[in-house]
Amino acid sequence: MTSFALKIIALISMVIDHTGHVIFPQYRWLRYIGRLAFPIYAFLIVEGYVHTRDVRKYLIRLGVFALISEIPFDMAFEGAVFTMKGQNVYFTLFLGLLAVVLIDRFVFHTWLQFVLVAVIAVTAQLMHTDYRFIGVCLIVVMYLYRDRLVFRTAGALNALIPFSSRIEFMACFSLLPIQLYNGKQGRFKWKYFFYIVYPAHLMVLVVIRRVIYGIWI
Repeated sequence: MTSFALKIIALISMVIDHTGHVIFPQYRWLRYIGRLAFPIYAFLIVEGYVHTRDVRKYLIRLGVFALISEIPFDMAFEGAVFTMKGQNVYFTLFLGLLAVVLIDRFVFHTWLQFVLVAVIAVTAQLMHTDYRFIGVCLIVVMYLYRDRLVFRTAGALNALIPFSSRIEFMACFSLLPIQLYNGKQGRFKWKYFFYIVYPAHLMVLVVIRRVIYGIWI
């Protein structure tokens, strides 16, 4: 399975999840399907880091789309045009990637690696980013065990399960397609499509909610 295929799986899962949250909250099973998305995105962030030619541009790209996505995210999930109650998943991905970069930067200072990752995880928690500190920790686990499939799976499960509700436990099933990853990018790239689709689909859902229920937020 290529990285493109993983992106498609994560995208479909995410859209189903958000459709359930924004438009059809009565259908809980839509949210269960949506739990597959984030661990796949966490894994792809690690793969992106390993293969990127310029990690600074990678971080900047995530940061820019985090800012672009915040108003659509707040309108869809937080009941306001802008609020600090919760921040979109791009902030989590940005902080997770930053943690991975710092792990590599201070490879010979284990204690400093731990401190820096802890600070970043706490930052995610205080910012109320999507998935909060567990999102950052999952990205770090995926990176540390990226070359050992069995340990990567075990590490990811250990990161997910202790902090998971029944619905979040469903995220563990995302490890199945991840294990099928063949290390190849795939025929198609569509890089910016996958960045843009996050804020775009949230705005579409907000508009659909307006049409169906007569409310914007």
